Amino acid sequence: MYDTIVIGGGMAGLSAALYAKRREMKTLLITKDIGGQIGLAGEIENYPGFDIISGLELNQKLEKQIKYTGYELKLETVTKIEVLADNNFKIISDQGEYETKTVIFALGLIPRYLEVPGEKEFSGKGVSYCANCDGQFFKGKKIIVVGGGNSAVDAAEVMSKIASEVYLVHRKAEFKAFESLVESAKKCPNIKFLMESEIVKIEGDTKVTSASIKNNADGTTQDLAVDGIFVEIGHKAQSDLVKDLVKLDIANQVIVDEGCRTNQPGFFAAGDITPIEYKQLTVASGQGTIAALNAYRYIQENSNK
Repeated sequence: MYDTIVIGGGMAGLSAALYAKRREMKTLLITKDIGGQIGLAGEIENYPGFDIISGLELNQKLEKQIKYTGYELKLETVTKIEVLADNNFKIISDQGEYETKTVIFALGLIPRYLEVPGEKEFSGKGVSYCANCDGQFFKGKKIIVVGGGNSAVDAAEVMSKIASEVYLVHRKAEFKAFESLVESAKKCPNIKFLMESEIVKIEGDTKVTSASIKNNADGTTQDLAVDGIFVEIGHKAQSDLVKDLVKLDIANQVIVDEGCRTNQPGFFAAGDITPIEYKQLTVASGQGTIAALNAYRYIQENSNK
């Protein structure tokens, strides 16, 4: 019987496991990999303590910290979560079953992918899924932003202040973004709009060098020489495991209160899987900390200690 089982090895899950262990809780972290979306980042320059660190290097430091801290780690995939009669939980993975007094759910989000040749190969090497995270690495460069919603148009406007040239590629004739955002972007002289268009191929050597853009209206294709591609077509919450266990919002994110508690007693959620406004490493780490400390308090209050 564990005091807490943390599901998810991104920044929220790792922070939760770290703080749970510091409270002397018997802690198990179950994840299929370490770092989560950190692994998609080429370089990170907005994490305290480091000027610039690659996603790979940060992952290596996190793995080292796990060994130093001493909480249990199992590289497995959780397939089912059950609430037991005594209000404890059973976690079933592809390799075993575990029981726990509390759960901290931190699976996070996964980006929606373009699913075109070259995207996977150049992820973190010019292809990014977060303009807020990686935009500064493209100062004075030519870049593409893909998408038609608020995040895409906002990213294009932000990048227009950093990059020399911005192509905003959207597969439809109209934007889904707020009209005020669109009008603001149209006033930026270095943003070029490629409507009814989509990327069909990404090419490069060690990094992105070009993208093939197909115009769906006339069927023509053009190759653009660019240094970076920001895919801003949304993310998907990895909440299928808990859709019948806790309340979700319209975007399938797990609803929590300020203490990262869900509507299911003893079940906490942290990081990007929650409706927290800013999906950033430091925010996820803070939520993981809050979830762990409140899981500890929950056990205290329910053990009459």
